[in-house]
Amino acid sequence: MVISVHPVSERIRDARERSGLSQADLARAAMMHPSYVSHLERGVRGPGDAALVRLARALGVTAQYLEQGDRSPEYLESEAALVRARQLMRAGRAADAAVELEGVELAALDVDQAAKVLLARAEALDLAGDLETSARLLADVTHRLVVGHRPERATYAATRLVMALTEAGDLHAAVRTGEEHLATLAGLAAGTDEIFRLESTLVWAYVARGDVTYARVRGQDLLGRALVHGSARAVWSVHWNLAFVDDALGDADDALSHLRSALAIAGGDEVERNVPRLRLDLAQLLLTVDPPRPREALAELDAAATALEVGESQVELARAATIRSRATLLLGQHRAALAHAARAVEMLAGERRDAAAAHEALGDALLAAGERTAAIKAYRQVADRLELAPAGRPTARSWRRLGDRLRAAGDDGAHVAAAYRRAIDAAGVGVVRA
Repeated sequence: MVISVHPVSERIRDARERSGLSQADLARAAMMHPSYVSHLERGVRGPGDAALVRLARALGVTAQYLEQGDRSPEYLESEAALVRARQLMRAGRAADAAVELEGVELAALDVDQAAKVLLARAEALDLAGDLETSARLLADVTHRLVVGHRPERATYAATRLVMALTEAGDLHAAVRTGEEHLATLAGLAAGTDEIFRLESTLVWAYVARGDVTYARVRGQDLLGRALVHGSARAVWSVHWNLAFVDDALGDADDALSHLRSALAIAGGDEVERNVPRLRLDLAQLLLTVDPPRPREALAELDAAATALEVGESQVELARAATIRSRATLLLGQHRAALAHAARAVEMLAGERRDAAAAHEALGDALLAAGERTAAIKAYRQVADRLELAPAGRPTARSWRRLGDRLRAAGDDGAHVAAAYRRAIDAAGVGVVRA
């Protein structure tokens, strides 16, 4: 006969495990006999009101949560805050979304809901440009999930942490943190999609740090293991990450091959949120190969359009408009290129670092139309956004590209020289390769 455990009993056990307490530890903290705590967790007995309050205090949650779980006022409010934050992020108000989530009372939530809130807040801070705080939150949620015995979700959070540290330019910390979490979680989450994703993200961190040869060898080994032991999702995720590795190494054709493999394995399911994002990466890469393939890029954008509209992410919609502007400009459609770039800039209004590409595309379209003064103004907007970007090879390439554009547009020598100097500073070396 199967004995069902009362939800209150399950929540007491879950909160205890999340806190890293043994039954004896909890009994001491709540001034109870260990056998009583054992009976509570097994559902043999139910706690009275006074016992519930003492348990909640010892576990760092509320009595209402232990009684009601996801029906508690705190849980319902956290869900409402998540909805409001998502709406704000879609509207391009990431900083406001982060403030909305900051007010959620995490101590009243179970480990899964608290992690959900923290991950959303970290995403909002990332979009708002506060990478350092985002990384601290991701480190916190990773720890919570490890202690709470959620290895797969902990691995996902660790992956996000490595990505945040890499994007922030703290490359040694990204590699060190990634290796530490991989060592901790490899056995607990072995064979899961998330463990393959963590390692492939770690490979990218090595590339960003300059350990290119090692990254390529490790990446190919990872792909081999994913093909044998991973799911289809794990395989296409590794292909996707290896595309970034090859692109960073200047191997655009190999990167293109990885992205096409990823899309083929993913099956083109536009309902899967990552598939339209993958198509955006593919479209962008199709414009950088030699020769560029703007018509193929536009076809990928058209395939992703509906899913992107449904998703309502201003960042992704703006990125699609930026890529579309570049593709139409390559096809000589100056007016269309200008309209798409202007739309992208409008969607990313404000001092946002992720708006640099949109302003660059606008400058290119204006310059092609012969409007040099307006083009220079747009390019200087790029410089303002790049000031917010962390140092590293990608930022160095962006500054170098900006210097080339300012020079082509006829800007004064001081601005051109400043862009090239920032490229050198961002790279941390004396010479920046195009």
